[in-house]
Amino acid sequence: MVQSKRSYSESISSEEDQFESRENPISSTFNDNFKTHYFAIPKTSSTNSERGFPQTFCAITGQQSEVKPTKTPFLSLFNGKEPLKNVKFRYKLYEKIWKNQSKKIQSIVNNANDDLFRELICFINEPLPLHQMPSSPSLQPEKLSIGYIQMTSNTANNLRILDQFYKYIEEKNSQRSFLITLNTKNCPHIKGALKEIIKQFDEGHGNKLDSSKYLFYDLGILASWFEKNGLDERIVIVIEDTNLFNNQLLNQVIKSLQSTSSQIPFKLLITLSCDTVSSWINNNIRSDIRLNSQGYKFRSNDNISLGFMILHNLFLTPELTEENPLLISNTLSTIILTRFQNSNNSIDALISEVRLCYMIHFYQSPLSILITRLDESKLYVDGLRKLPSFKKLVEKKLAVKSMEGKDLLSNDACVIKLFQSAKAQYQTHKLVIMNANNVIYQLDPKKRKEKFELYTSLVNGKLFTSKYFRECLNITQHPPRVVERITSSLTTNCLETLNGVSDVYLIKLNKGLNAATDTPELVELLETYFQNPVLTTPLKEMPFNEIFSMDGGVIHEKFEKPPLFEENFENLMIDLLRPNLRATIETSLENAETYLGQIEKPPIICQMFKVYKEAPAAINLHDFYQAYSASLERPKSMTDEDWHKTTYSWFLQNCFEMMHLGIVQPKKSSEYLEKAIWKGV
Repeated sequence: MVQSKRSYSESISSEEDQFESRENPISSTFNDNFKTHYFAIPKTSSTNSERGFPQTFCAITGQQSEVKPTKTPFLSLFNGKEPLKNVKFRYKLYEKIWKNQSKKIQSIVNNANDDLFRELICFINEPLPLHQMPSSPSLQPEKLSIGYIQMTSNTANNLRILDQFYKYIEEKNSQRSFLITLNTKNCPHIKGALKEIIKQFDEGHGNKLDSSKYLFYDLGILASWFEKNGLDERIVIVIEDTNLFNNQLLNQVIKSLQSTSSQIPFKLLITLSCDTVSSWINNNIRSDIRLNSQGYKFRSNDNISLGFMILHNLFLTPELTEENPLLISNTLSTIILTRFQNSNNSIDALISEVRLCYMIHFYQSPLSILITRLDESKLYVDGLRKLPSFKKLVEKKLAVKSMEGKDLLSNDACVIKLFQSAKAQYQTHKLVIMNANNVIYQLDPKKRKEKFELYTSLVNGKLFTSKYFRECLNITQHPPRVVERITSSLTTNCLETLNGVSDVYLIKLNKGLNAATDTPELVELLETYFQNPVLTTPLKEMPFNEIFSMDGGVIHEKFEKPPLFEENFENLMIDLLRPNLRATIETSLENAETYLGQIEKPPIICQMFKVYKEAPAAINLHDFYQAYSASLERPKSMTDEDWHKTTYSWFLQNCFEMMHLGIVQPKKSSEYLEKAIWKGV
């Protein structure tokens, strides 16, 4: 938390200097606003006012009892009344479930590019042409073999793919190839790049290279080594961040490798983040180099399909087990899907979001243990009664004057019976939902939507009213052979019965498919199937959905936050992964005391921001400065000329700071600034 704007020299000043700064606030502000760098000094609490996490937790949650140590990252909930054994069980349950889900994720991620790696190994192990052998040095050099690997658009995903490839080649091909990695860090120029190639090869071969007759960057060092030892081993050079390489340097590296390709068995792999490899080559590689190269194109697995594969295996399996006992709510499914599509398809970000959702669910809910172990004590039964879904159910029953509603309020056995019934209902619910999702997926012969996209629309209640669904249901538009193919595979991935739970609606559909004689009858059969009450009942209307489904956590705040740009949804998972930066900056600029405490003089930029708020979308710099300087109070001891210089320097500094924050941006006309995405503040 920023306490004040202070330079490095001021942060190590003596107590006397600090006292003088407090005595002369105008001088301090004057000096601070001419600094080019600032250091955030965290506010240190005194021993008397020091508060640990237990006290902070009680203050935030309103818990009155003392927080008991649990020897786990989880705390005792129910206002501190949750038994210690249940806290430990809740934490172990989280670890068990996430361990199972993590294994699924790692299995998918680790095997996603196995086909690519096998193709690269085949490329590396291709036989060397005869005229590359030392026995025929008079022949012309062979064209350099270059493999262009089309990677994803996400840097973190690409680094993981390369790490997996390095491990793969070490396990499968370490005897026949030697790996050298080049990147912008170890290749500042052509001499540095060639030196790095020689250095890595020498270190990998026990420093046995004889470089006494050569310059430190001469590839002849490697040529002499291969002349003595033969060409059985290949040098595989991988350029990791090609898109960041200087084009001239990249062409120089390739040209140098081409010039020695008859003496040194090079295989060059270039990783690319581009739409098409051919257009990148035409725009970045010189024509003479292209003529002397033999290019091969490779493609890594698409992260979009990989992400959907992970989501499918985590959330779209038909069973509810102790290793996978939770459904995903409609709001959370929308947030995860939208963030994945809008966050550069980052697999790492997706995994972090999913893990955080599981963590939040078990951390904040003491009732989460009931999914695997029923606790019939009064504490937990009363906890069930406080759930919003239970309250809705009771209100509905009391509205029709049902005695069951009164029994649920007074009889614990009735609540336990309802919970056990609901648990079985969720098993049926998931089986029916997953079967219906698979049926809808098969109805589209072009497979325009992924299963998780369909699931999100289905649980949000938007699928059956969408144009896409009507198009899928109208199978009369397809030729007879397409209709036959759709019908034959309609329920291929569906299960009528699983662990003693039956999908009666799917059973009826299968019987109807066998008896259907024409297309209109088939359409009518499908319409009836999709009208079953399980599909039309929202998850949030089911009793105890807070226990059996994840929602990403709820934020309890004293004020309403504006909707977020990406999802227009708000939950705890999103707020932890991506805090609302705009609101934080606005709050700090409008009211600096929120973060700086009681200060005599607020930072000068705060006054600038207040003037900015009143300005139009296009801000004239002269008018902006005049309004800003007029809003400040000139010290009596300062002359007009000095005050003008001071305010003008503050104004320039604040303009650059606001541009850095993204609040304003320069227009083509040098006389104006423009409000960036912050219009309307």
